Amino acid sequence: MSARRLLLLPAVTVLLALTACGTEESGSGSTASAPANGTPSATSTVTTTTAGDVKSADCPSGAALQKLVELPKDMTFGKVECVKDWAGADPQGPKVGDGVYLFHYTAGTGWKYYGEGSGYDCKDLGLTVPAPFCISDPATTTTKPATAKPATTKPVTTSPTCPSAKTLGSLVELPKGVTFGKVECVKDWAGADPQGPKVGDGVYLFHYTAGTGWKYYGEGSGYDCKDLGLTVPAPFCISD
Repeated sequence: MSARRLLLLPAVTVLLALTACGTEESGSGSTASAPANGTPSATSTVTTTTAGDVKSADCPSGAALQKLVELPKDMTFGKVECVKDWAGADPQGPKVGDGVYLFHYTAGTGWKYYGEGSGYDCKDLGLTVPAPFCISDPATTTTKPATAKPATTKPVTTSPTCPSAKTLGSLVELPKGVTFGKVECVKDWAGADPQGPKVGDGVYLFHYTAGTGWKYYGEGSGYDCKDLGLTVPAPFCISD
């Protein structure tokens, strides 16, 4: 009887030893899973800024502004000067005048063409500080030039659908109180008649190019149909 008990003791001893080892491994694994300092790991956060949060836009480059309008052949934008949300681009090339192309920035829509000339009144633009592209004298009124820019761009062979006044109005920022009335199209050219106070007898001229669509081209009343590549009469240009 005592011999049998002696044989069972080693087995019980081994079982207790294995149980103790399993308990230590389990405790060791549990300790490793907790952070060393007892605090949860940090997570990164990203703050997004919407267009409406932008108070003043960065001054755009000449190349960026050239994407908004179609310049006559051999003409490019040189120096760009910005004051608040206005940008004046100086055209460079043959037969350019002393005016600038003026662009306006609006949060949510970005930069848009506003006008072309040299007689802008800073007060009419909402500027209370001097700017190189407008006149600060309050007695000076804003005038829009009526001289057309020479155009030598050849039209594409296909004729697009004539756009609406609303469509063309979305491509430029018109002065306060001015809207587009009648739109007349010939081939890939569209002339929009401005309606409102202090408008002249000129039109806003737009050109269609396959792949880029309608783009602002110029403003005035002295366009030559031949310069626009038109061999048929058009209401917005002069035919010989």
